[in-house]
Amino acid sequence: MLKQLTFFILLISSLSFSQGLKTKGKIIVDENENEVLLRGYTPGGWLVMEGYMMQSEGTAGAQHEFVERFTDLVGEDRTNQFFAKWRENHFMQEDVDSLASWGFNSIRVPLHYNLFTLPIQEEPNADQNTWLETGFEIIDNVLSWAEPHKMYVILDMHAAPGGQGRNSEISDYDPSKPSLWESERNKTKLVELWKKIAERYKDNKWIGGYDLINETNWDLPGGVALRELYERITTAIRSVGDNHILYIEGNDYGNNHAGLTPPWDDNMVYSFHKYWNTTNENDLDWILPLRENYDIPLWMGESGENSNKWYTDAVHLFESNNVGWAWWAIKKLGDIDSAFSVVKNPGYQDIINYWKGEGDKPSEDDAFAAMMKLADNLLIKNCLYRKGIKDALLRQPHTNETIPYNKAQEIPGMVYLSDYDLGKSGYAYYDLDSADYNLSTGSFQAWNRGWRYRNDGVDIETNDDSKSNGYHVGFVGKGEWIKYTVDVKEGGLYRADFRHASAADGARFYLTNNNQNLTSVMTTNNTGGWFNFITTSMSGLVLNAGLQEIKIHFDSNSEVNISSIDFVKVGEISQANFSSVSAKTGSDEKSIELYLNQNLDENSIANSKDEFTITVDGESVSINSLSYNEDKSRTLIINLVDNLLFDQEILISYSGESVLSKTNKPLQKFTNLSVLNNLEARYVLPAKIQAEDYVNMLGISVESTSDTGGGSNIGYTHKDDYAEYKIYNDERRKFTVDFRIASNSDAGEISLDLVEESTGRFITIMDKLTLPVTNDWQSWTTITKNLSEDVRKGVHIIRLNIHKGGFNMNWMDFKEIDSDGDGVSDSNDNCPDTPQGTRVDVNGCPVFELPLNNFKVEVGSATCVGKSDGMINLSVEDASYDYSVTITGQSDLSITGTSTTASFTGLAKGTYEVCFKVVGQDGYEQCFEVVVGEPKPLSAFIDVDDDSGKISISMSGSDSYNININGIDTTVDGDLFDTELSTGLSIIRISTDLECQGVIEREVFISEKIHYYPNPTISNVNVHVGGEDASVKVSVFSEKGDLIYTRDQNVEQGSRKIHIDLTNQITGTYIVTLESKTVRQSFKIIRE
Repeated sequence: MLKQLTFFILLISSLSFSQGLKTKGKIIVDENENEVLLRGYTPGGWLVMEGYMMQSEGTAGAQHEFVERFTDLVGEDRTNQFFAKWRENHFMQEDVDSLASWGFNSIRVPLHYNLFTLPIQEEPNADQNTWLETGFEIIDNVLSWAEPHKMYVILDMHAAPGGQGRNSEISDYDPSKPSLWESERNKTKLVELWKKIAERYKDNKWIGGYDLINETNWDLPGGVALRELYERITTAIRSVGDNHILYIEGNDYGNNHAGLTPPWDDNMVYSFHKYWNTTNENDLDWILPLRENYDIPLWMGESGENSNKWYTDAVHLFESNNVGWAWWAIKKLGDIDSAFSVVKNPGYQDIINYWKGEGDKPSEDDAFAAMMKLADNLLIKNCLYRKGIKDALLRQPHTNETIPYNKAQEIPGMVYLSDYDLGKSGYAYYDLDSADYNLSTGSFQAWNRGWRYRNDGVDIETNDDSKSNGYHVGFVGKGEWIKYTVDVKEGGLYRADFRHASAADGARFYLTNNNQNLTSVMTTNNTGGWFNFITTSMSGLVLNAGLQEIKIHFDSNSEVNISSIDFVKVGEISQANFSSVSAKTGSDEKSIELYLNQNLDENSIANSKDEFTITVDGESVSINSLSYNEDKSRTLIINLVDNLLFDQEILISYSGESVLSKTNKPLQKFTNLSVLNNLEARYVLPAKIQAEDYVNMLGISVESTSDTGGGSNIGYTHKDDYAEYKIYNDERRKFTVDFRIASNSDAGEISLDLVEESTGRFITIMDKLTLPVTNDWQSWTTITKNLSEDVRKGVHIIRLNIHKGGFNMNWMDFKEIDSDGDGVSDSNDNCPDTPQGTRVDVNGCPVFELPLNNFKVEVGSATCVGKSDGMINLSVEDASYDYSVTITGQSDLSITGTSTTASFTGLAKGTYEVCFKVVGQDGYEQCFEVVVGEPKPLSAFIDVDDDSGKISISMSGSDSYNININGIDTTVDGDLFDTELSTGLSIIRISTDLECQGVIEREVFISEKIHYYPNPTISNVNVHVGGEDASVKVSVFSEKGDLIYTRDQNVEQGSRKIHIDLTNQITGTYIVTLESKTVRQSFKIIRE
């Protein structure tokens, strides 16, 4: 009876707990057992400042550093005032109301432990914890704001006592103090803190659970220490009767759950984080087994910091796998990837500049005022609202529909290009760079390179042009486009005024209306600068009334900035002739779409095929038929017999009278209208396909390769990954494929499928191939296999299927099969099974040949420069054939009968091609390139050392040289000659035994030394003159070069002095020259 009573009391106790969320197998349910998929947002930076969010990284990255530096500026009291205001304004009821109205059902609150208790270093009693009410009041407030909206609040210990990770910005870790993992006191404090929180909120059903430790990042072998602490926290929470969900993050920023299985609690969820990597359909395969193996839910607890495309794709990935999520962060300073961008005030930037050593120290009052202004900027009314964020997270993952950014822009009127529709990439816009996958690719990619206004791939910058809304799109690339929903109030003829700027020529763009070209292509010129906006107009646009879709397409990689398009009505549709607008290649790669300015009468095209002419790369091609699509009433489709390729130039002409508009207007004739060729690049077989050039893939990553030729390779391959490549084959034929492979330890396995694009049918063209192990990821080898099936004519996709991963691939080289190895593919080989090594013609058949040593060519050079007396002597070994010999620029020779030699004489220096032909063997020819030389020109370079009198002569043009110095001859074998000259003038003559090379003559003067003093002087300068000359010629010049005087002066015997008199000269600088038989010197004198 006592046991029954005890059970009844425990049952009543458990029923009294107001259970909110709980786990049920692999899902989370509410108190009524309804499944709940968590869609949450996190007020990152609210209670734990992170340097990158404050733009103070590098100077105050962690919160404690920020506090210390700010306290140094304004003191502790004012610092506390600021943080109180920061917490008050950063996240409040209006923020929760916004999240609820958008459709979020949960809030992840990142907590700092120091809002609840003191650091262990500040505890007055080491055996006790001091509890602070601040943190609990914050949680109370969030719960009171969330409960009316039935939103769940998940408490996240973002900064644990001591810090749980080495990245101090995230956990406020101070390396000068013991971390969470290095201090038992810190661990105990964390356990007691969670217990205290549990005691207070155990009965609140809007507590969605406890995220026990955020992003541990520490060396914890096997996860043992992490699990031990988790279990201690779990025991403490459960000991007070709290049964809320426990969210368990792994080590290494949340994603390494080693040691954390199996689960130790029956109301537990494994949590992971995802940033900056791919969002393919299999990108959760690494974490999903935790759910399947342990029958436990998963929760993606933190993600963000990327583009809207990445947001949409990531949420789609999570929800397709029934995984709830929480986003980071609601507000950020001066950024585009959060729902609200906090405006950075100049005073705050002054503080950051001072901290970085780039500015003056602000006064205490100025610094405090600046920080309080920053706190005030946190209010929603003062933030920049990025409406695309919530749309990307909540609407776009579930629809391809686009909606106007504000409302449909009206025509007639100005369409601002920054206000394009809200929607997915590929539906509202297409941009070549629309997300950052740096953890997968190895490099950061900006999506909006202007980093303004919106968080999509469209690149937006600010400007001060009077005809803009303050923004323009830029950094455009070929193939990009942007879509606008417009409300055409009046149908009619329009002029489009484009407001654009660029610093270069060549940007190309055009407009489409409801996916039919509205304009021809406009090419812009340099406007004088990227922000020097001008207006350029296009006329003749026909627009019908009502809601319309208009896109601007960019058709070159030359960049242009465009801010707006002003649509001006200039007439009525009835006034317009029926004419062509433009044309482009069809998506089937076998047709051309001709766009017209008015609706086409489909009945008029029945017999008009012959009135059109299509040329491809200058050649006329066959038209199969003309067709009409009622969904594109302004488009005539011209179907061709053969496929088109991406690099072809295509022109269209019309010379008939049959084609009519709906209003019975005849189509105006036109000639050589250029067709926009927007086809994707394809590999034309045979071809070497670079493995990273896929058009679709699953699970593949790209990295740099050290293989020959450099570039990139694919890697990180796993079972069921694949990559697809677009190809074109102009005839049905067989291929063999070389695969360039590297593998560290695992033997991968692949196969190839051919996907027919017209039907989607898969055909296996290569059975499974086991790849070799090369013992290193960048040790490359080539393995070859023949395809088991022909590749059919036409456009296809080749799919590389990965059955076993663990390898890298650089390229696949498709070659036509050449069974006999003669260099001619089987499809062109008229002589199969040619013996190995046999020389064959283009048809694969053996050709006549003689051994190379049958011919001997000897050359005699010209005897001198410019002479034509060189010769080429020829001989043959096999005299059984008659030969004809040709040489460049000379008459042919014959070697016939018993003769085996011939000669070409009278040849000038040059390169000659000598070719032997055998009479009666058409197609045989053996050629040699022969060089007839001549002696090099004589040249000499004399290097003089004035101090020592030594000279060095470098010569070229002969093996032996005759050198005459002042009448004395010397013969030198070699190109160098050194000697010492006497002072005075020496005449040097250099020649060779070849008279035609001429003579080189040089004069060299070696001067005696002089010494002069004093300098500066007020009157005379004494000059000591070396040598034995009795007199010297003295010339004195002014600094400007004017001659002051020149005279011959005797040199005093014994002292060897002369005197230069400057007594009567004004102060300044003078130039003195001395000349005699053995002296040539000049120097400067300063007259004071």
